[in-house]
Amino acid sequence: MLDWDDLRYFLAVARHGNLSAAARALKVTQPTVGRRVAAFERRLGARLFQRSPSGFALSAAGESVLGHAERMEQDALAAERAAAGRDAGLRGHLRITASEWLATRVLGPLLVPFLARHPAISVDLIADARWLSLPRREADIALRPAAFEHHEVFQREVARIGFGLYASEAYLAERGPPDWGRQCEGHTLVTMNDDPPAIADLSWVRAVAAKARVAARTNGREPQATMGAAGVGLVCLPRYLGDATAGLRLLSPPSPPPGRKLWLGVHRDTRGVPRVKALVAFVADALGPLRRALDPGARPRASGDERPRYRP
Repeated sequence: MLDWDDLRYFLAVARHGNLSAAARALKVTQPTVGRRVAAFERRLGARLFQRSPSGFALSAAGESVLGHAERMEQDALAAERAAAGRDAGLRGHLRITASEWLATRVLGPLLVPFLARHPAISVDLIADARWLSLPRREADIALRPAAFEHHEVFQREVARIGFGLYASEAYLAERGPPDWGRQCEGHTLVTMNDDPPAIADLSWVRAVAAKARVAARTNGREPQATMGAAGVGLVCLPRYLGDATAGLRLLSPPSPPPGRKLWLGVHRDTRGVPRVKALVAFVADALGPLRRALDPGARPRASGDERPRYRP
């Protein structure tokens, strides 16, 4: 009989390709992962991975086990979601995830009244550039600037994020204002890297500042804003972050940066759990008054055009 716990370790290494990343995902130490995988292989009498300096790759035996392990994981998680917290009422633990700047600037302050109103609920606010998986229960609720692709996720648009191009006063004093006709020749940029994918402003920046040199890339908006304020280069940022960062000046490029829709997602199996339902409704409603600040360039809504309150 296979031990589901062994399969968890096997799947983590198969997905991440090395012991250290698998250990972080499982919240254990790297030696623990190595010992568990080695013991699992001994019990099966087969090598599941090919080891190399670059990491772990599935062997032929590992490939044959992978599909079975993934199906067992799906069944185990479905059972957990079905039973989790339905009788607990408004108490228990929740994990909500968003990008670093959203977690720091928006969600953190928003959650204060929710936690005061529900003292029996504790929340993990996970700021991560990666898009954590709701089906694998890496989080209970997620906010992200792209629609969720899993059919098991119940989602809706809760806001729009407006963007702007910024530079520090010191940078502009040294380099002068960008010449849009010359595609920002002689200027430098601080951009996002491509993880997570589908960052809409990347292609816009590459077009409007095609002759600028990329001086730095980051995997988060907060370090991007910090480097921009320090004078490293031009930065395209969410208006909510850029307008609040001391030392940055909003520029006027020939075309506005593309905005993003902000999506709230929750797994369909858990959206009826009382504590999940309460937090989803609270976050969706609390974002309403922030819509103009999140997207200052948006057209004001006509009277009677307000979004309805969230009802999961």
